[in-house]
Amino acid sequence: MTKTPLVSRDFILLVTGQGISLFGNMMLRFAMSMWVLDETGSATVFASILAVSIVPTIILSPFGGVLADRINRRTIMVALDALSAVLILASALIFVAIGFNIVAIATMQVLLAVLGAFETPTVQAALPQMFRSYGQSTMRQAMAVVNQVQQLSSLLPSFLGGVLYAMVGIRPMMIITIICFALAATLECFIRLAAPDRGTDTLPAPLEDLKAGVRFLVADRPALLRLLALVSVLNFLGTGYSAVGFPYTVRTTLGFNATVYGISDGLIGIAGIVGAFLAGLVAAKLTMRHFPLTLLVFSLTLIPQIVVFILPADAWTRLIVLVIFTCCTMIASCFANLIAIPTIQMSTPEAMTGKVMSITAALSMCATPVGQMAYGWAYDRFSVSVILIATTLGIAALTVLMKPLSTQFDA
Repeated sequence: MTKTPLVSRDFILLVTGQGISLFGNMMLRFAMSMWVLDETGSATVFASILAVSIVPTIILSPFGGVLADRINRRTIMVALDALSAVLILASALIFVAIGFNIVAIATMQVLLAVLGAFETPTVQAALPQMFRSYGQSTMRQAMAVVNQVQQLSSLLPSFLGGVLYAMVGIRPMMIITIICFALAATLECFIRLAAPDRGTDTLPAPLEDLKAGVRFLVADRPALLRLLALVSVLNFLGTGYSAVGFPYTVRTTLGFNATVYGISDGLIGIAGIVGAFLAGLVAAKLTMRHFPLTLLVFSLTLIPQIVVFILPADAWTRLIVLVIFTCCTMIASCFANLIAIPTIQMSTPEAMTGKVMSITAALSMCATPVGQMAYGWAYDRFSVSVILIATTLGIAALTVLMKPLSTQFDA
């Protein structure tokens, strides 16, 4: 019986290291988000912190892709997780000396984003390097496993974050993050991954290498570039709805405390795990033709939320409806992610994978701060129902635009 590549030692080490790293990162992000909302009560300030921290990733991510196509990707992952642990340790010591404040938190988030700009395209390029030879079905199954581990790693911080934050504050949660990054770096040391195959011994200048990636998308894969643009619009809408709208609605509009928000966010994390496993079960059969359907389901899950915030209802009723249908949104997002990302990875040659995935991330993340700021501004000025209606219409329009493009990748 042939052994599946999904149980290989290197793949297990990769997903375990990434899962542990994400667990610590999410624990820290949860604590910082709660503190900012507690101190300011403003969606605009909360969104501004998120937006500022993403800017370095947008700027530096393409160069992270260039690096990922030049140097052993295992070495990059180890170095970046180790540096993240050192950075948070240094930040914790500084916070002990001067106390917590908005500027200090923003600075730490910016520096973490700088490191993340180099790690994300590296990990996204490592997966196709491991599984390209096995075909797109195996690639989607591998991506499904990664999604499952990521969702599981995000679940416990959501459940435990509110309780820990209320009991002990932010500092112990920072210690957990330091340990997680250090452990992830240790595990990644044992991954066996060859240097990327560039097809040539001559390395162009980094800027020329980046330009080659852009030319590849514009001249050789224009359909892929259009897909990236539409995914960026989806990221604008989805990030504003989830990263700003959900916590602000639960904490500020409905008036619930950090523990209730943590449990609510944890339930959505469970939905993410369910969605990842459901998508994984059919991963080998998913194609780009299914992508518009996932967007349609996404938009339909917003309608009950619109209704409950228009009709007179108490806070608990609104919270229950919000959580249930946001869980449905999360499941739809899992399917969309599992369809789009492997399509991009497998449509790109090995020598271009890091650059193309970094350009993908940069385009999507360009929409992130704009979406966060726009939704933060909107939630401070408009009702929840009005914002949900606008989001639903936006995703419905995106569904229509995606339909003809999706067929090109399965032709």
